[in-house]
Amino acid sequence: MRHYDIVSADDHIQEPPDTFVTRVPAKLRDRVPRIERGDDGDAWVIDGKRGMTFGVSFEGGKKFEDYKFKGLTLDDARPGAWNPVERLKDMDLDGVDAEVLYPNLLAIYMIEDLELQYACQRAYNDFLSDFCGTDPARLLGLAMIPTDSVELGVQEIKRVAKKEGIRGFLLPTFPRGEPLNSASFEPIWAAAQAGELPVHIHLRTGSRQTDALFNQEKKLFGNELAVLNLGALANYEALSRIIFGGILERYPKLKFVSTEGNIGWVPYFLERADRVYKRHRHWSKSDLPLPPSEYFHRQVLCTFVEDKVGVQVRHLVGIDNIMWSADYPHTDTTFPHSHQYLDEHFQGVPAQERYQIVCGNAARLYGLG
Repeated sequence: MRHYDIVSADDHIQEPPDTFVTRVPAKLRDRVPRIERGDDGDAWVIDGKRGMTFGVSFEGGKKFEDYKFKGLTLDDARPGAWNPVERLKDMDLDGVDAEVLYPNLLAIYMIEDLELQYACQRAYNDFLSDFCGTDPARLLGLAMIPTDSVELGVQEIKRVAKKEGIRGFLLPTFPRGEPLNSASFEPIWAAAQAGELPVHIHLRTGSRQTDALFNQEKKLFGNELAVLNLGALANYEALSRIIFGGILERYPKLKFVSTEGNIGWVPYFLERADRVYKRHRHWSKSDLPLPPSEYFHRQVLCTFVEDKVGVQVRHLVGIDNIMWSADYPHTDTTFPHSHQYLDEHFQGVPAQERYQIVCGNAARLYGLG
């Protein structure tokens, strides 16, 4: 049985060029994402539209002053960003025993044509299973699940639950049609609980900010730094809808993961949520029998990359509700110095608490031996 000391709960795959075109019906092959090289570097082209050039999605491990927003090609990425064998080598270099894997091309959720969107999600999930199959004890995949059609979402949850390497699934934080607390999503929560698959939300996935970045419409947000900074609190809204919407009350065995938003804000979120509940549940006719913090501590986990304040207030968040992540190969990553970052963050923290955060909680959630 494999022994685990460090599990990174949020890392990403830079999808290789053949991820989609080789895994969709022939009639869609000209429309699915493909990599196109231009004077400004490589970029994904989806349904004829050229999107954001490669850059911050795979430059982790370089000096900060060497990061670039555009002008890069896939050749500039570490092979571990897209090759599972090389990924395992980078994990060994960084001292990480297992990784939870998210997609890089989150813009798939913004594809308007549902047939094309779902074909791309299925293709990604099939690719992901193959990727994780290289070493499913170390590579833990999260499938992309559609929400534009709840029927297709349930169908895909049931399909991926049987695939090798899949340990949970990702939903858009901001679904395009209705918010996560909409009654229309009840079949998705039921399928997730029945399949014992944790649900993950990741920053601004599905929002206009993601779409604007993909299409480089920077006028909407001022500059990239503002967008990057705003993203950290995107999960605040989603968690509010999930908890106050009664999802965790109706599905008490369902686990939610708030990813990459860090944790320093969580104690304020919980205090505020409980205060709103206490003061306003009567006139609003809320049918929640428990305060929000109790649902959070029972069913929600949050990941962080760098958050010394969060570690200081870890008991207010909940030791059992926190998972650390390296965010490889993004520009926020701690790779290849994760042990150094962890030592700095956990100075004075009891060894058992550190272990619970950097390994134990993820091992329990994802069924690691």
